[in-house]
Amino acid sequence: MLETTTSFEHVASSVAAIKSLLESFGVDKMLLKVLPPNANDKNQVYFLRSLVGLHATFDMTISERAASTSLTKARSKPGDNIPEATFNNFRWVDTERNLIRAKNVKAIVYTQYPEVRLSGFVTDQNTMPSSLSVAHTKNYPEAKRLLVLGHTPGGGCLAFMFVGFDDPLEQEIAKLPGFDGSRVCKVLSIHQRHSGRLFDQLKANVMGHPHSGFRLNVKGERLPFEGTQVCGYTLEGLLGIVPNSSKDGDFLGIELKAHTKPKVTLFTTEPDFGLYVDNFEQMIRTYGYESSKGEWRLTGIHRANAPCTKSGLTLRVREYRAVEPENAKSDWIRDECGARVSFRYDPSTSLTSKMNAVEVVLVDDAGVVAAGWSLERLMNNWGAKHNEVVYIPAEKTLNRNTADYDKGFTYQVLFSPEIVWCRKTSAERLLKALSDGIIYLDPGHKFVASDRSKNKRRCQWRINDILSSVHYLYRDAWKLNLMAGEALKLFSD
Repeated sequence: MLETTTSFEHVASSVAAIKSLLESFGVDKMLLKVLPPNANDKNQVYFLRSLVGLHATFDMTISERAASTSLTKARSKPGDNIPEATFNNFRWVDTERNLIRAKNVKAIVYTQYPEVRLSGFVTDQNTMPSSLSVAHTKNYPEAKRLLVLGHTPGGGCLAFMFVGFDDPLEQEIAKLPGFDGSRVCKVLSIHQRHSGRLFDQLKANVMGHPHSGFRLNVKGERLPFEGTQVCGYTLEGLLGIVPNSSKDGDFLGIELKAHTKPKVTLFTTEPDFGLYVDNFEQMIRTYGYESSKGEWRLTGIHRANAPCTKSGLTLRVREYRAVEPENAKSDWIRDECGARVSFRYDPSTSLTSKMNAVEVVLVDDAGVVAAGWSLERLMNNWGAKHNEVVYIPAEKTLNRNTADYDKGFTYQVLFSPEIVWCRKTSAERLLKALSDGIIYLDPGHKFVASDRSKNKRRCQWRINDILSSVHYLYRDAWKLNLMAGEALKLFSD
């Protein structure tokens, strides 16, 4: 039985009051949903028709749960696994302003409708809002309830329940814009000046003069660094960021990308199925080449639907659907069991409705999957972290500061004020860029049979010219000179 000592039920009479409360917690965007009478912890809470926008907003991990048995309105065959996305940092806010973690809150995707429902509201302390209980919805079916999810930097989620409000508040909420095209889930931005604070730091501490290349240690001390990541580490160090492998954005949820060439590595996600996973040695010996005796490599540019001459492999972005054999078209590819066919990814149809039937693969002419990336793998590496990104050109030279050079600071880094500031990406944009060949795979794998410590697995997903291609990946992108008036105007509020 749930404890009831903690009260999560807040009271507000206006959107302005709700906004003020969430603003005090650092929330910069809030999603509002007035709940219907049957929404509770048992029945789940219908939230949206699409997972795409929710996943791009909050830090979530995609996985699969038990198979569906529903036969109504089915767009995929019954028995397919149901995708779900778990919030990695979900906390309820009680009336005493305490933040209480709930680690199993999930957005469950029913692809056959499609729709997204929330469940798993119980906190680590075995509490939850009483207004979400079955008993409450049974005893007070007419009671008004409002669920608000607040976004914090890095994709965190602060959740609030509001009760006891009157029609004027509900009418005010109804006038807000819909989130991701929804008619019932509303959205309101709260200006926290996160971008402006980064702008100030870049202008004051990064631009304008060269810096000796370094990285910060855990104590915040500057250490000489001369590896290939010297520009990125120096940029982070100048902003007080200690290098780490966190999925959160670098600065208040904003990702920083320092690059010395227009060609940029966007991410390095490895496959989660195929021969690469089952037997890496066999994969690289089959499709790679022997660069020297006993040393094998697999390289080459792999773009969608264009065979790579080096490996003989073709990158495909594809989706599956069950069809009768007589209805299969000649350009469709039947899978091993013959139960489904695959065809090119169609960006014009809802991704949520086919989340359990989309993948990216490297295949040979016989259809063998040398390496494959499930949609879950790709979405788990392209989400809230990439929703605001700043691309900053950098130049690396030998250090002209002789005093620093003598201390081991080999390189000097100069950051250009001509930057690209990008916002609002999604898994749909990523898949379309892959299927259009804008993003390509440039692997740098190496296998040494006599010394496995020298093996390298490098899956480099790249874009040739970030300046000319940002609009494929992001809804909003600004090419700015941080020292010019236009940039100051953009970030001055």
